[in-house]
Amino acid sequence: MRRFLTISLAATAAALAAPPALAQAQPWTASGELTDADAQGDEEHRYDDHRVRLEAGQRYRLSVNSEAFDPVARLLRAGQTEVIAENDDFGEGLNSRIAYTPTESGDYVLRVTGFSADARGAYTAEVAQLPPLPAPISQPGETVPVTGSWALWRGELAASDPDRDGKHYDDYLIRVAAGQVRYILLEGQEWDTLVQVYRLDEREGSPIEEDDDTGADTNSLLAFAPGEAGDYIVRVTSFSENVTGAYRLWVSQ
Repeated sequence: MRRFLTISLAATAAALAAPPALAQAQPWTASGELTDADAQGDEEHRYDDHRVRLEAGQRYRLSVNSEAFDPVARLLRAGQTEVIAENDDFGEGLNSRIAYTPTESGDYVLRVTGFSADARGAYTAEVAQLPPLPAPISQPGETVPVTGSWALWRGELAASDPDRDGKHYDDYLIRVAAGQVRYILLEGQEWDTLVQVYRLDEREGSPIEEDDDTGADTNSLLAFAPGEAGDYIVRVTSFSENVTGAYRLWVSQ
């Protein structure tokens, strides 16, 4: 009897000393509600803060979903006031979603607030791990120079390709000099295309340029002239979710 009691006390002490569950396992989900009693931020917006543990180099998706109000998700380092990532409506409908890869392990704060100051009601907040980003296609299987001034890549969006919010994509790496103009044309085979340009190290954030239908029919066309020289990602994707099919990507040299 005494032995059983000793083991139980030791187990209880170990459990009390254990770190929060989020530091041990993913995914993490919490339910909450914005009310008049919550903390108040800029322009009298109410908010709730959730402390989460993130590991350096791991990709995460942080989501806030609500049917009661238009949610805004913000990410901060614990104990700091600077917002390091924010999203209003990148998720489904008016829901918010942040894709983030921390460079430092530690405690972070997922702040839930509303787009309007009168936002009130129930919500769910989620943190999920994402697989590593695939390497960009810097040497495509088929490259055809055309009249010495264009390169042509033939590819196909497939169900096995990575996706962002349900839209499959292929990434191509290009190097551009400062002020150099690159014309980018994306032609889809009977599907509505979307071409996006990202900085190489920021392709989980927002594109610096994108086009949906400047080209003929449902094709995409943009003129890209960066202010800084460097490596950039040209993303081939679709306007709608779950689209697959062949495409041609033209980039001027």
